[in-house]
Amino acid sequence: MPIPPTGLSREAVRAALAAYRQHDVPWRDGRLFAGVYDPGAEVAAVITEAYTDFLTENALYPNYFPSVLQLENDVVRAVADLLRGDADVVGNCTSGGTESILLAVKTARDAARTMHPEITAPEMVLPQTAHPAFHKAGHYLGVKVIVTPFDTTTMRADPAAMRAAITPNTILLVASAPCYAYGVIDPIGEIAALAVERGLFFHVDGCVGGIHLSIMRRAVSGGSWVSASSVIT
Repeated sequence: MPIPPTGLSREAVRAALAAYRQHDVPWRDGRLFAGVYDPGAEVAAVITEAYTDFLTENALYPNYFPSVLQLENDVVRAVADLLRGDADVVGNCTSGGTESILLAVKTARDAARTMHPEITAPEMVLPQTAHPAFHKAGHYLGVKVIVTPFDTTTMRADPAAMRAAITPNTILLVASAPCYAYGVIDPIGEIAALAVERGLFFHVDGCVGGIHLSIMRRAVSGGSWVSASSVIT
């Protein structure tokens, strides 16, 4: 649509938005498995108020808006603690899973340029079940994607296949907890051990699982932390 010659009234804007939404999935009815998660009316009200309070603050300028930087630091620290990270763990908030994956691949690529300048054609190894954003990241960042088969019975990544795919150009291994396609958790411990053995970066795509699995770990133990293996195997 072209830019209208004159501004629209508040009522007209609201009516247009309502018309656009008439074919959206009614996710509040509990019939949508992914994409939107209903926290309940009380929490949703707080979220709406908080979001509105900071609608105009721009995180690109922490010198102008130190409040936004403080919020990011608080979120990162809270999530790091939830994942049982120590004081050396750092992070940042992103716009979503795709940006997070892009930054993970960029981190591995940039580190490899410093630590292994002899690698001029970097590669990352990932199972076929990994999120498509890794392919996008590889295309954008000049990292060749090496796709490995997965176990067709469990739908989990095959560590042996990933080991066989490693070359002198490999800089990164990838696994998911859970994977986007099947909702199963890859053998993270085995692949992590392989990464340590070969001196490689290892990224776990925990878009949903990073929070959910950590909460489950606590829930199944009656409120106290238990080993991850009892939850993710």
